[in-house]
Amino acid sequence: MEPTPTSKRSSPSLAERARRLAPSRFASFASFPAFLWGLAALALVGCGGPLVTVTELPKAPRRPDGVVLEQPLTVPAADEHGKTEDSVVTLREPFESRALVDLVKAYFRAWEHEDVDGLGRMLTADAILLKRPGANVLESFRARLRIYEYQRIAGLEVARFDRIERHGYGDLQSADRPLEMREGDLLVRVPVLVARVSGDPLFGESLVLLVRREEGALRIAGLAEEAASR
Repeated sequence: MEPTPTSKRSSPSLAERARRLAPSRFASFASFPAFLWGLAALALVGCGGPLVTVTELPKAPRRPDGVVLEQPLTVPAADEHGKTEDSVVTLREPFESRALVDLVKAYFRAWEHEDVDGLGRMLTADAILLKRPGANVLESFRARLRIYEYQRIAGLEVARFDRIERHGYGDLQSADRPLEMREGDLLVRVPVLVARVSGDPLFGESLVLLVRREEGALRIAGLAEEAASR
């Protein structure tokens, strides 16, 4: 018995296989946008509502986050010198050199013009003569002007304004500190160049001023004249 011949199926060609696969791949790509829209719909359902856009934000005023408020700082009274044990120190404003020199120059200028009222405007209400506490300062000025002519110092370099000594309250020992000196005062010593004119003793050889800040200005709280510079 002869074997039955088996029919052989020919393998499809490459071109035919490409035609068969092309529709299925196209269908897959065509359905991809629909897949994305489906995911977006599920996301909206899961969020429970429409997607909030910038134009739908509430228009109420913004409320910033809470701010921690600190207790107000208690500022201590001003002092000349700070202490190491103090955590916060308020230092008193130092005397400006320019303002101090201007005060001393104005003092000698008032003598040159024999201006008792001008001298009085430089004094504090309780100003004294340091070595004559009971004496009236303005009356002492008037007595000197009746004896000597102070206009003769006009045009002269009366004092060494560049060599003014100044000492704060804490800079002086108690023995060198006037009893009338307070915290914040300044003791000033000015070398005088024209102590005498034609033999007349117009000033001492050094001028001592107790300077105090009063109502924002420097004023003379006490004064004395020394026969010789220290």
